Amino acid sequence: MKYYGLDWIGTILGLASIHYLGRKNKTGFILRIAASAFWVAFGIIAETPAGIVANLAVILLSFRGLQQWRVSEKTGQ
Repeated sequence: MKYYGLDWIGTILGLASIHYLGRKNKTGFILRIAASAFWVAFGIIAETPAGIVANLAVILLSFRGLQQWRVSEKTGQ
């Protein structure tokens, strides 16, 4: 339990996010943000700067994707 299950939670949420996005459900972005937050925590404990940076980038991109999804819903595109 060296990483307190952060890696498993991140994996499960990440896979769920792919499932939801594949079904064209914006909940996938929320799950991806949550998954990446767990991976950031894992990266801090494991002392992996590249993992931390990569997952922070994924969080930002997921927020942008969610924002774009909402804009397209409002404009009907």
